[in-house]
Amino acid sequence: MIRPASRVQKMGRYVFEEIARMKREDPRPAEDIFDLGVGSPDQPPDPAIIEMMAKQLRARPLENHRYSPFDGAPEFRRAVANWYERRFNVSVDPDKEVLPLIGSKDGISKLMLAYLDPGDTIVVATPCYPAYLGAAKIVEANVIELPLLPENNYLPDFAAVPHQVWDHAKFLFLNYPNNPVGAAAPLSTFKEAVALAEKFDFIVVSDLAYSELALEPNVPTPSIMQVPEAADVAIEFHSFSKSYNMAGWRLGYVLGNREVISNLVKIKSNMDFAVFLAIQRTGADILESEIDFAEAQRKRYRARRDLFIEGFGKLGWKLTPPPAAMYIWDRVPKRYADATEFAKEFFKATGVIVSPGSAFGSHSKEFMRISMVVDEQKIEKLFGKVRVSGFKFD
Repeated sequence: MIRPASRVQKMGRYVFEEIARMKREDPRPAEDIFDLGVGSPDQPPDPAIIEMMAKQLRARPLENHRYSPFDGAPEFRRAVANWYERRFNVSVDPDKEVLPLIGSKDGISKLMLAYLDPGDTIVVATPCYPAYLGAAKIVEANVIELPLLPENNYLPDFAAVPHQVWDHAKFLFLNYPNNPVGAAAPLSTFKEAVALAEKFDFIVVSDLAYSELALEPNVPTPSIMQVPEAADVAIEFHSFSKSYNMAGWRLGYVLGNREVISNLVKIKSNMDFAVFLAIQRTGADILESEIDFAEAQRKRYRARRDLFIEGFGKLGWKLTPPPAAMYIWDRVPKRYADATEFAKEFFKATGVIVSPGSAFGSHSKEFMRISMVVDEQKIEKLFGKVRVSGFKFD
């Protein structure tokens, strides 16, 4: 066989692929395995969303099955612009500043293809969504990690990055509410990032996928586009996956700087077509609806979070409740120097899968992530298995 490209040879397996392999190879029955590793929603979309999709399919039985325009359905782009106006009091041009995506992961990888040559520098606030790091490896970019530390409430200390790094940076990646840590950031964080981008001439990439999943009142989930100058130096990704339990539908979008959007269209038009039109039109219906479909998710994850925190607390593992998103992030028991070792031993003893922190950044090896993607009944069963196992957390 011919050898794969050097970029493939240098890449490790995607962390969630490793989790899937571990799960497949375990001899225990499926009902005795509790996968808290992958953040894949365990509930279907609201029945009204399913009916919206069915209605779209019935209304356009031929048109929906044709190729989508490369820049997406106009009604979807308008719905995104309208939603931003209502939600954030932000005006965007639906024709030049909004682009549908096959999920935000699609847009992130193609953004890097559009702008990064081998050796180009990006700054990524970590821990982060692993797709940022994976896409950077594909284009052979130079990644500088900006550590998000618990003692700073997981907010970035921009002054910790040397000026010479900012001088060479093409992108700064921020994700709030954050995956994996569940932290939220005030608008002042984005104001500081925009000021840096204006000074050093780079693009701020804001990933706002969890804006609708604040788990407590008054948790800030602003858009970077609320900063007046942001449209000149920033773009923002969003996704339907978690807020509406639509992960498998692969619907997201990016908006902001129109030159960046235009170059993303160039890349995408050479690599794919946009999302299935019926899905885009359903997405438009969701955004234009008077129903807040994400409220059910907020309630669900808030209840699950509290059950996990209480249950592990009774077993001697004190975890920090996140203010937003759908994950619990904390240090593993002190006897483990590396969360990978903990994750393997914990799974072997209990059947519970968690994600080791090293997947989310190079300085997070003593941390792990729990995805709150099992229902209350299964959480109760999970803690029964953990108690019987006798696994020690001290």
